[in-house]
Amino acid sequence: HTPPPSQSASDRASWPNTSTFEHECGRLQVLGTCPGYAQCMDVVKGFREGEFLSQMHLVRQAELPREPARPWCTKWSCIDHSACELPFKLYQYTPADLAGNPLASCLLSTNMTHAGLREHITVNPRRACVFWFEVGQRCRQLPHAHLLPHWRGNGLNHIFIDHADAGIDAPTRKIWLGRAALAQGHATTERFVRGLDVSLGLHIKSAAKPGERLLTTPPWLRKWLLTFKGTHSHVSRVRAGLHHHEARRVVLATYPHPMQCMTSTKIERPFAAIGSKRLHPLHADCCNRMKYLYGKYHYDDLMNSSFALVMPGRQPASYRLAEVMARGCIPVFYGFEDAVLPYEELIDWSAFSLTAPLDVDFEGVLFPMLEAAVLDRPRMVRMQRALFEVYRKYFDTLTATAGDRAVVETLRRRFSLEMRRGRALSPERAVL
Repeated sequence: HTPPPSQSASDRASWPNTSTFEHECGRLQVLGTCPGYAQCMDVVKGFREGEFLSQMHLVRQAELPREPARPWCTKWSCIDHSACELPFKLYQYTPADLAGNPLASCLLSTNMTHAGLREHITVNPRRACVFWFEVGQRCRQLPHAHLLPHWRGNGLNHIFIDHADAGIDAPTRKIWLGRAALAQGHATTERFVRGLDVSLGLHIKSAAKPGERLLTTPPWLRKWLLTFKGTHSHVSRVRAGLHHHEARRVVLATYPHPMQCMTSTKIERPFAAIGSKRLHPLHADCCNRMKYLYGKYHYDDLMNSSFALVMPGRQPASYRLAEVMARGCIPVFYGFEDAVLPYEELIDWSAFSLTAPLDVDFEGVLFPMLEAAVLDRPRMVRMQRALFEVYRKYFDTLTATAGDRAVVETLRRRFSLEMRRGRALSPERAVL
């Protein structure tokens, strides 16, 4: 099932103006083996699977350890338990705290009055274990974090919550955020400090509830084995699309970002350029053929699947994770080698999800593994039951409330455990 080799750079001048790819081919065989499809991926995305897998092999053999986001920061050096007393309390920064502070324009107010949150909130900063600051979109004022009234010189016991796609990178926090913790969806290994930071999940966007019939359909009776539909916002999505194979009940419908294809397919100026790069006429024809295939599959129908491929998008956190969990699809995480799964201290993801490496053999390893797993009915029942429990607790909301509860619960457990341990080990409590 290896896709035919793409043309070399020297041969690209001989590309035809139209593709030989026919969308019906993906029904009968692996999409990447269909005539013309690998060439389309080359001209539109510059992606050649053979070269990609060779690079992955080299990376795995010579991978150097990454420098931690905070090489000197641990849950002991960046959390001050002595400043806290039980029960755990959290102080949320308000606009009144930031009068005259440039950071006021970045503050995003969080509703902390819901059950599971309000009992942990205090309006007395002297009573707080943690100081909560939710960062608004496109905040450019983080260099002023040291002006926060309770900063204590280095940000101890502060946490910045950031839902933006870009998140807060390691250099930014190293320069401006002292010893503060981060809770963000863009939680990758090079910017995440275990025991200090929190990896966020994204709550479900659509208010539409899945039908009762789908929720009561066990994994082994569902229409599809494995599904995904989305744009090429991450290399994992680009590669996965090559392994779409409808005859095997695998639908991996992917498409370039609309702006990528709009440039070449606009009627008034076909075969245009992206920046200084002039697009080949084949670009537009491939876009149109790929769009037709992509449009054939309806998202709701693809939720009637035993398993759902979950891949990073513009950030590791994905709306798709909550969407597939809401519909009882077992998540298969693909392309998450450098990412931290949401709320890892609260959720045992291994109990109801599977993981595949970026260079997985789809036809030889992943698909046979899923076909065998779905036949193990007791295991599928256990996984789906655990999945629904976690979804209801941490993802089932149209606001960020469930996610906020997960962050607060993570912090509460950290402080409560260490405070109780400290009491047990204190000299005045020692038995002589």
